[in-house]
Amino acid sequence: MPIYEYICEQCGNKFDKIRPMSEADAPIECEHCHSNDTHRALSRCYCKSDSSGGLSSSSSSSGCSGCSGGSCSSCHH
Repeated sequence: MPIYEYICEQCGNKFDKIRPMSEADAPIECEHCHSNDTHRALSRCYCKSDSSGGLSSSSSSSGCSGCSGGSCSSCHH
């Protein structure tokens, strides 16, 4: 299962949760203040060309900000 990043609108807490893809955008309780006023954050992704012309990537989470799931052509996940 993928790891998703969330931000709480009430207290600003940032936290990660391992959840099925089908629940990625479902409401989730903040670990700090227990509010359900949270949203999934966009994760950063870094891609570069290697010397052979192929792409390599590194990410702190699953996917890039373009697809958020690691399945687009720029992620190569």
